[in-house]
Amino acid sequence: MTALLEQNTAVSSVNDLGISQAELTAIVEEYAGTNTDVKTPELVESKTLQLSENYPSSTANRAAWTHHAVNWSETDKPKIAIIIDDLGLDEEATYTFAKMTGPLTLAYLPYAEHLEAQTKLIREAGHELMVHLPMQSQRETADPGDNALLADLTFDEFSKRLEWNLSRFDNYVGINNHMGSSLTENPGLMVRVMARLKRDGHLFVDSLTTPDSVGVRAANAVNVPYAKRDVFLDNERNPDYIRGQIATLERIARKRGYAVGIGHPYPETITELKRWQETLEGKELQLVPISQIVNITNERRKIVTK
Repeated sequence: MTALLEQNTAVSSVNDLGISQAELTAIVEEYAGTNTDVKTPELVESKTLQLSENYPSSTANRAAWTHHAVNWSETDKPKIAIIIDDLGLDEEATYTFAKMTGPLTLAYLPYAEHLEAQTKLIREAGHELMVHLPMQSQRETADPGDNALLADLTFDEFSKRLEWNLSRFDNYVGINNHMGSSLTENPGLMVRVMARLKRDGHLFVDSLTTPDSVGVRAANAVNVPYAKRDVFLDNERNPDYIRGQIATLERIARKRGYAVGIGHPYPETITELKRWQETLEGKELQLVPISQIVNITNERRKIVTK
């Protein structure tokens, strides 16, 4: 299998990733029978890695991204999904979002502590959950955190880390990338991530931390439901800037029918989101979970490919 990640074969007419269809199939088949007996990765020897007892199983009748979705809104209004990244490290942020009107989509870092308790609170509050999967950045000084997916890992180590990250809590619909401007440009490794997501029916949201990401193409090649980020809300922690980004998100939603924004648990972002939510009814806009956006994009792709 290692050879599959090293060969630079001709671009397949099917997947356009520089990976042959035979290689693509082999990777998917590898993960279809992945052993979830996780061992401790070398870089986190002091920690014991365990899978959740309630980890979503491929034997379920429904894919994880629909099984764990919160209720979808039946409306023709333009729809906006708000994803909040980097959750889990500051538990106070979890309590804050649990009190907010939803549905928001909250992405938790898998190396945070007390994740079962934090995510349970969020689910009970009516919000949707994602794993904020740490991946290698192009910036050498950027540390994505424990158990991050890195390009120079062995095949087994990469698989162990991927499995560990997906086992830290349950009831999530899928993943989006934490950092990842380097890894998401690697077709072979992103196909491996997608093959694992496909096994349990999780979705993928490309945070687009690089314009050259192949995440969406990899998801499409492996038939993983996906969406991608339209707007980062708070690259500048300035209320005026955040309001401007929200306005951009609204324009995209009105033009296309939906939009996806990503923010962070900054006080400024939380304040502006609360103010914005109070205006939605008057603006004829609908806040929805990311799973509903993914459903819309899936249905549109089916129409296009028929």
